[in-house]
Amino acid sequence: MLTWVMGVREYGLHESSIVPLLRSLEYMHTASLIFDDLPTQDNASTRRGRSTLHHVHNSATAELTGLFLIQKAIGEQSSLDRFDAATVLRLIQYSAEKAEDMCMGQAMDLNSKGKALTLEQLNMICFYKTGIAFEAALVMPAILAQVKEPEMAALKKFAYHAGIAFQIKDDLLDFEGNHLILGKPAGQDERNNNSTFVSILGDEGAKKEMWEHYCLATDALNEMPKPIPFLRHLLDYLIGRER
Repeated sequence: MLTWVMGVREYGLHESSIVPLLRSLEYMHTASLIFDDLPTQDNASTRRGRSTLHHVHNSATAELTGLFLIQKAIGEQSSLDRFDAATVLRLIQYSAEKAEDMCMGQAMDLNSKGKALTLEQLNMICFYKTGIAFEAALVMPAILAQVKEPEMAALKKFAYHAGIAFQIKDDLLDFEGNHLILGKPAGQDERNNNSTFVSILGDEGAKKEMWEHYCLATDALNEMPKPIPFLRHLLDYLIGRER
């Protein structure tokens, strides 16, 4: 949805021309969730209110499905034939870099289990695990639209702070949320002995930090060449959501 709105409504790309990009992002995102839920990673039993893939089948099937989806994503990106080859190559290179970054973030997260992290360390992990996905959804249509570098930088700044605000809200929901609303078990971080914004800052401190990143994300939007109301509404949703 992020990519469609930015690509079609903001940058004027034809909807049919970016369908392969939309598919590729959905494949990559779903693959990341499958891997994240595995017993060797977060060991989650439910996702979006349903049993996770490795619970329905097994870990081997889940791993193969994740790999399959990543390859499907690459195939979709390479089929963006309505754009010039140099632009598509740039997009594929960017996509590969972001996938590497997400893997690094997950590795840092796994290495941090049971350890007391600093706020700076947690910010870094959260950006690589979550902020990267926001950035990719915004930047990839911008690459196809060949937007100028200052606007690209503002998008990345917005994604950084919106991504961390999203993760802080996730931590708050995990701390105080209802599993029936969340669609996944609440209190998972505490059970796994993970450092979170709540464990480091307390719930009130985490809320204050979330609003700080909200303000910084808003500043990034103000640096854009023209207002993008959709991103401002999105930011409000990230902060106000209940799941």
